[in-house]
Amino acid sequence: MAAHPLKSYFGRTLDVLKRNTGKVLSMDAAPNPPPLALFSFASSSSAPATPVESFALGSDNDIGGLSTAALTPVPDAGSATHAAFHGTLSTAVPPQFAGRIRTGYAAFRNRSRPTLFGEDTWDLELFTHLKVEVAYRGWDGWRDKWVVNVQTDGPVKSDLFQHRLDLPPSALSTASRAPLDPLHATGLQFHTLYLPLSGFVLTNSGQTAQTQIAMMRQRVRTLGFALLGGGRSDTAASVQAAQEAEKGRRVAAGGWGVPGQNEAADPELEALMASDRPAAAAPLRPVAAAVGGYHRVGSRAAAREVTAEDEDGGEVEELAGPQTGYYELSLRSVEAVRYDPEAEE
Repeated sequence: MAAHPLKSYFGRTLDVLKRNTGKVLSMDAAPNPPPLALFSFASSSSAPATPVESFALGSDNDIGGLSTAALTPVPDAGSATHAAFHGTLSTAVPPQFAGRIRTGYAAFRNRSRPTLFGEDTWDLELFTHLKVEVAYRGWDGWRDKWVVNVQTDGPVKSDLFQHRLDLPPSALSTASRAPLDPLHATGLQFHTLYLPLSGFVLTNSGQTAQTQIAMMRQRVRTLGFALLGGGRSDTAASVQAAQEAEKGRRVAAGGWGVPGQNEAADPELEALMASDRPAAAAPLRPVAAAVGGYHRVGSRAAAREVTAEDEDGGEVEELAGPQTGYYELSLRSVEAVRYDPEAEE
């Protein structure tokens, strides 16, 4: 059962007090902090699993697309073992929205966490990597299109820092596009991935920022995972047409879509979603990733995808038309850690 909002509010406030007190008492010239748990979906005797209600979900379905998204806790013998982010991703554009929306994405992130002292954030200054325990099953066409998004409490809230999530091949990542039941997943192959915080790339409105700045690790607001299928409409649309297509749609507090009865609109997330409204005069053309190949490239035909081979001068993968298939990203935990790859060898 989800915790009462007021109880959660005061609980977060108490956590902030404890953490700040701990920082003062543990000041060290050469700090070596223990791992900091950000999300943990495997419940234990010492700590409950992170409730799925504390996350906001979204997909292109919120603006008229066909993709779906759900976050489901998966139990085993009565206790949670992991959470599955799953659904069907489609890069198709319904005819009534042709030229007005961009499709082919699904994502989730933690909701904002207000306290008596302002919004609660994570301080990752003393850490070097994010440690992610993850597994994938579903259509293999979506396996290599995942990213991790970090939003900081910086001057521009719509700025996202992004890192590619390289998921290894799996026997459960197949040519089948058919939906699966996350509650009956067997044989999952969990992998531990280490993502360097220094490797996150600044993006703005869905594109790699030309001017890169270091992530403000001291105040991380949200962390999330996104599947970017890369579907794009054939024709550009006017600003007026785009606004007409999204009339009445508002971004809910902490999520996407139309706010509920007791929710307010979230202007920050509305700014993020503005990247899916085509500009008045900007033609749709491939835009190469500036750093590290973390970001996809859209094209007028919505069928060209950039791969690692593209950046090395190799052949470009060609996709024939809109793509649809089931995805399922299973997460056990996400931690901030100090990690030295050379010391692990």
